[in-house]
Amino acid sequence: MEILLKRLILVMFILSGCSAGKEKVEKEAVKISHLQLIGSHNSYKLPIEPALYSLLLANDSASIQGLDYGHISPWEQLELGLRVLELDVFHDPEGGRFSNPLGNALLRQQGVTPEPYPSLEQFDQPGFKVMHVQDIDFRSHFPLFRDYLRELRAWSDLNPNHLPIFITLNAKDQNIPERGLTEALPFDAAAFEMLEAEIRQVLPREKYFIPAQLKQDFPTLKEAVLASGWPELKDIQGRFVFVLDEGGEKLAAYLEKDPSLERAIFFVNVPEEDPLAAMMILNDPIKDHQKIQTLVKAGYMIRTRADADTREARTNDTRKMEHAFSSGAQLISTDYYLPDNRMSPDYKVIFPNDAYIRLNPLFDNVETVELTDLETPDAVIALSPQEFKVAMAHDYGTVLDVRTDEEVKGGCLEKAVQADILSGQFEAHIKTMDKDMPVLVYCKVGARSAKAADRLIAEGFRKVYHLDGGIDGWIGSGEETVEYEPF
Repeated sequence: MEILLKRLILVMFILSGCSAGKEKVEKEAVKISHLQLIGSHNSYKLPIEPALYSLLLANDSASIQGLDYGHISPWEQLELGLRVLELDVFHDPEGGRFSNPLGNALLRQQGVTPEPYPSLEQFDQPGFKVMHVQDIDFRSHFPLFRDYLRELRAWSDLNPNHLPIFITLNAKDQNIPERGLTEALPFDAAAFEMLEAEIRQVLPREKYFIPAQLKQDFPTLKEAVLASGWPELKDIQGRFVFVLDEGGEKLAAYLEKDPSLERAIFFVNVPEEDPLAAMMILNDPIKDHQKIQTLVKAGYMIRTRADADTREARTNDTRKMEHAFSSGAQLISTDYYLPDNRMSPDYKVIFPNDAYIRLNPLFDNVETVELTDLETPDAVIALSPQEFKVAMAHDYGTVLDVRTDEEVKGGCLEKAVQADILSGQFEAHIKTMDKDMPVLVYCKVGARSAKAADRLIAEGFRKVYHLDGGIDGWIGSGEETVEYEPF
């Protein structure tokens, strides 16, 4: 009996040790590859104007139907929570190549005046153009690639802790001479050098994550991914990641002068056996479901699509979306992060947690994190007059003037609400404000607004900005004020 009791105690000790061992297993820190992010396909696109769409549809309903969609602005997409974007660029070094769209001429032939498109004149400027199909599907939130970059940088500067924003890019050079469309220029090595130069001109180096940073000291990108994986979130927040969605001759042209991507900005879409493999684009999550899961578990980043050419939205077919979600692909592109009531009001691509970002269900041994809190700035952000002006132009929250009544009589910023911090007015007013909405604070020279901003942070406001140098600095930089109008 004594021997049996000792054996029983020994077994219990071993079992308790195993259990304790399991409890001590530390979960892995969350990497960007442990997330799933929903984003937009052809993120720049405005709808084809109705008269032109009807004219084109009458001649080619099969292909034109797939062009019947558009997007809210990139700024609004980022505010909504999307962190995956896609841009199509055309090479136009001299400017003016696409300034007279054939679609407008076709409408005039029918006696129809094209709808106003003020941005059309920007096609005259030299530089890469952003649009879907030259001449017919040319309307874009910003025709110039560099203007997209400026817009994205401005939003990023206001949200420095944002999760990385992935931008896939197509270098468009397809020509359809039988339809009389403007000839697109080819993308050679020189064109790609110019493309990267535009990125470097707008984005400071710390704003984007490049292949060499992922590769580190490993011999190849592939070896880095398999051995170390993509970065932890804290090491890639506030950055952009550019991906070139091209193969064949265009990929060869991009790699011509930098075949190992040592200095390159773009990750490239290559199969897993390629030494440059780190990011892959597999757009059919139904056919490639198992393949995507295998690649994701191995450490690669995968982009796929939840829908294409408006088909799924027209019939509320969620199969592709559901396969994209369950495949574990980290980047999921869609035209319907918001529903299009013209097609199916029920078709909307969003995760079951009613968000566009979630922890990847393929990984169960990672830390649990509140993703929205990760992006919240951890301190007051001081803005230059130019940055403050950009935020105001986007109606980015409440503009709060914390000066006295007498000071405000001398002029204020447009749409400002006064809440004098030297009186009880400030404390009373902030009790009425939505703490989830951004607040842009200013005073005369910046001292009071800095104090007010700290107070707002202490009260739980999530995004607080103050004007560095105050309204004096604003006026000194050449900006105007308006007469105060109480709300």
